[in-house]
This record gives sequence, structure tokens and C-alpha cells, in this order.
Amino acid sequence: MTIENSSTDSVTNTTKSHPSSQAVAGPLSGGLGIIVFLALFGAAGYLTYKTLTTAPIPEAEPIPGTFMCIETNKVFEYSMNEGDHWPVLSPFSQKKTGYPVERCFWTPDGKRKETPDFIVLKETLGKSGDTICSVCGRIVLGHNPVPDETVPLETPASAPAEDKKATAAPTTQPAD
Repeated sequence: MTIENSSTDSVTNTTKSHPSSQAVAGPLSGGLGIIVFLALFGAAGYLTYKTLTTAPIPEAEPIPGTFMCIETNKVFEYSMNEGDHWPVLSPFSQKKTGYPVERCFWTPDGKRKETPDFIVLKETLGKSGDTICSVCGRIVLGHNPVPDETVPLETPASAPAEDKKATAAPTTQPAD
């Protein structure tokens, strides 16, 4: 004899679950989910450990620069170490009279030159106003730009003018 509203099956004697109370098992439930969780948690722990235990910061390397002794107007190279400030010790005056310089590659007639003039900015000395190059008369800025390659290069003043006329201009096409 079977009862139709019973929650047990008369043949197998097992309990049937109702569809509304059924739990859906996902793909990461059970053992696979535990393994994935442990792998992700372990990777996060390892990356955190490596981030917090990095190598010590290396010592700062000296920064080389060009300086000018304002007493002797001579230029020298100096490597600034961490904590150094200008003026730096000048090898010429044996005093702290060395200031960083800017380079000016202009000539008075508006041409560029290969060897620069070295100028200490007024701003570096704590003075106000523009810094003017004593050679070309142009304003000198911090990180002074180099003239473009299209600006003509100065001709050497030591070459006589008649030698320039005697030399033939270079040809742009090869001879046949």
C-alpha cells in the first residue's frame, strides 16, 4: 500500500527532496573549490611577501655637472653627491665659489658655434633679472636650447678671406 502524499518512496525507502529546497552545486564547490581557493590565497600571500621584502635602495650616484668659479671665471667639472648644494668648492680659488653653468652656442652675428660659452644664471646667484650672454647678447635660460642644425655654423676667424675665394665650391653631383 502506498500513500501518494508521503515524502518517502515505498520501494527504496528514501526521502525525496522538494524542488524548492534543492541546493545547486557550482563547479567550484567541494574539493576543487578548496584547491582553487588555497592556490589564489597562496599566490596573494607570496606576492605580498615579495612586495614588502624588496632589496634595499642603492646609494645615490654622483651627478656630474659643469661649474664655474665666479672669482676666477674658470670652468671645471664637479660631481654633486646627495646632500651637496652650490656653491661648490672651486679647485681654482679653493673656496665655495663654484656655480652651475648654462651653455650658449650663439655668435654675435647670429650663427651657431661648436664650442659653447659658459654663463652662470643670475637666478642661480640669487639676483633678479634676465641673464644676458656677454658674447652674443642673447638671453640665457635654464636648460638653454642648442641652435637648430639649420642655423649656419660660424666660419673660423683664423682662415684668411682670400683662401675662401680660391677654394671651389663642392659639387652636388658626381663627375662623369
